[in-house]
This record gives sequence, C-alpha cells and structure tokens, in this order.
Amino acid sequence: MDGSRAEQDKANLGREASEAELRAWVEDVAGAGISKWKPISGGNRCRSWAVTAEDGTKLYLRYQPPRPPSAEAYTVWREARFYQVLANTDVRAPRLIAVNDEVQAILTELAPGRADFRRIDDDQRKAAIADDFVSALAQLHAVPIAETGLADDRHATIAACVSEELAIWRAMYQESGERDPLIEMALDWLDANLPDPPEAPVLVHGDAGPGNFLFEGDRMTALLDWELAHVGDPMEDLAWFSMRAVMEPVPDFPARIRAYEAAAGRPVDTGRILYHRVFVSTRVVIIRHRNVTGEPGNSIVSRALNRRLLVDALAAATGTALPHRSPLMVDETALTPLYDSVVADLRHRIAEVSDDPAIVAASKNLAKVVKYLREADRLGPAMRAARTEAIEHLLAKVPGATVPLEAGSIPFDLLLEFFAGDVAREAQMAAPSSGGLATRDFPALKETDDD
Repeated sequence: MDGSRAEQDKANLGREASEAELRAWVEDVAGAGISKWKPISGGNRCRSWAVTAEDGTKLYLRYQPPRPPSAEAYTVWREARFYQVLANTDVRAPRLIAVNDEVQAILTELAPGRADFRRIDDDQRKAAIADDFVSALAQLHAVPIAETGLADDRHATIAACVSEELAIWRAMYQESGERDPLIEMALDWLDANLPDPPEAPVLVHGDAGPGNFLFEGDRMTALLDWELAHVGDPMEDLAWFSMRAVMEPVPDFPARIRAYEAAAGRPVDTGRILYHRVFVSTRVVIIRHRNVTGEPGNSIVSRALNRRLLVDALAAATGTALPHRSPLMVDETALTPLYDSVVADLRHRIAEVSDDPAIVAASKNLAKVVKYLREADRLGPAMRAARTEAIEHLLAKVPGATVPLEAGSIPFDLLLEFFAGDVAREAQMAAPSSGGLATRDFPALKETDDD
C-alpha cells in the first residue's frame, strides 16, 4: 500500500458534503441530469445511492461523512485505490468512474444483480451462486501483487501482513478508552499465533461473502464493498465467507470450500481459516465496541451474536472443549405483560398496517429493543448473580488474579471458559430479539465422519 497516501487519507478525511452538493457532482461527472436518486440501506459508516442519469447510465454513489482522525485506516478514498487496481484485472468488481478530491465520495457503475442471497429458497441455485463466488475469490487471489503497487517491503510475508492488520485493529480498540477483556484476550492470542506459511501474500477482499456480492440467475455478477481490502492471507476471505454464512446460510459449506480449492488449484489450510475466524470475529466485536452508529435493536443482536461467535472461534482454533451450559430458569416479573403488550402493539398496530417501509423497519427495530428490555428486567438479577459467582469461582482457581480479568495472568482455557458462560448468558437475554440468529453457528469447514 502507498504509505504516504494512506497517512494523508487518515489525516485529511475530507469535509462534510450536502446531498445537493453530491447530486451536483454526480451530474457534472455524468455530463447529464439525474432522473432517479435512490438511497440504499446498509453499512454503518457510509451513505450510498443508486443513481440513474437522464441518458440511462446507472451509477452507484458512496459517501463517507468526515470523522475525527483516528487509528482507523479504512476510508472511501482508500477503497477507490482498490477499484483502480481491479480495473486492470478480470476480477468482477464495479468499474470506478470518479473520485471526489474534496469529500470522501466515489462514483462507480451500478453493477447488475441483487444482493439478497438469504431470500433464495432454492438450495441448488444458492450452491451454484456460492460456487461462482468462490471462483471469483480464487481469481482475485491470483492477481499479481507486484503489478498492483499495493505492497512494499512490509508485505513480504503473510505473517507481516496479518501483523500489520492486527496493529491497526488493536489501535482502533485502544483508542476507544474502554477496556474489554474478551477483546484483549483475542488480540493477544492472535498476536501469539500468527500464521506464517511459505506462500506469498495476495489481494484480499476483507469482507467477502453473502451480502457483499450481487447475483443474477445462478451467477455472481460483482464483488462489492472493498472498504476493508488489503494485502494478506487468502484464507482470511474464506473465514469472512464462513462468518457471513452465519447470517445468510450457504448450503453444504464444505462443498463450497472444495469448489474454492478446485478454482484456486491448491488445498485450503483449515487451521489458518480457523485462525482468521478469530480475527474476523474480533474485528466485528471491535466495531461494535467502538459504538459505530446503528439501529439499537440491531446493535443488541449483533453484540450478543458476535461475542458468542468470537468465543466459539477461539475454542475451535485452540481445540478447547467448552462445557454445555443450561439456560437460566427465571419466572416472569410484574412488568413482563406490559413489555409484551408494547411488542404486540408495535407489530399489529404499526408494522402490519403501515405501507411505509421506514415505519415498518423502525417498529421492528423498536420491538427488538422492548423484547431485550423485557428479558433484562426478567433475567438481569439472575445474570448478575451468576456472573459474580463465575468470577469468584475463577479467582479461587487462580491465586493472585484480580478483576478486571487480565489475559495472560489467568490460564487461557479457564479464561475462555469464563467468557463462554458470559456470552451464553448475554445470548439468552438477546435471544427473543435475535430470532433465528440466536442459534446460528459457524458452518463446518469439512464433512463430519457421519456425513
């Protein structure tokens, strides 16, 4: 990566732009007026629009409002450089049309296709799209890095690339000013177990999987959202794929891994995928820890799900067997019927009768919040007591250990077991808000002996 430009991007994050200014810029670039301007939902830090010019040209505008300078390296201007590199390859990515030099905005073509992979009800079609997707990943990983200008001497090995990414995410965590022992344990484990294979680094998408690609029929049409792209380990993209498959399930995931192997012409390294599952999960938990804006109901679900997945990823990567935990058994409180009444009103009096998608979405988000508050009222005392008991039990096993729990001062397996209980209780509280996600896990990477 061009280090000097990367530092410029971090120091100069552009100024604020109004929607009117962005429209005027798009019209100037397109050389035509705008006949359609449609906001696109999704993403925590960027705003996007699907745009149709009067001459019929379809465009995609991505804008990132300025933020205070921080350790975070990922900007829209940085993303633009990956689109520029990809323009000289066969990788299926939207074509970059223009970069605004004053505000963090880029304009690309609007690639054809849909992104709602989860809505496909035909497993055979989903499998075909997923196989085409992993073929596109293999094609991306085959791009000659030396010809891209994205790497320098600091990126000579995969270990060096992963270490550089880890330093960025550790700094992003630390600048929040709030400690989280689970994140610290994960970062320390990642630093201590860097993968160091002999193969050369590759261009990595950095957030690959359902939701970040478009498809038509049974073919993938474009890889989207290159915000986290970097030079690194190809197994990271397969870890991202498995993470995104939690939210948008992929049929027979091990077969999709085999399809990647066939397209790439080399076997995958399951151990490195398991390592990167930890890193991927840690990234997502850090993003939530930094209080990135988002709907509160979705934040509740995301926190519970991703902390649970991080513990599961650490257990899988280290071969640690975690004990089964029974849910807390607690009666309803006097307020439970009131919460239930509010949830019912949000559903029947608002969501089911409104024709406004924004109102429907807001009511569903509020329902998640009310369900969580109901469970906090019901489960809260028992959860606090269970956590206190778990801490006392842990401290009794490790003389000299103190609270907050320090990674390194407590044996890894004991600390992981403690966090497993912590996230299980949090997941139980968030379960009514989470729906089907409450029981979703990472997909298997290989067939079991019973298959």
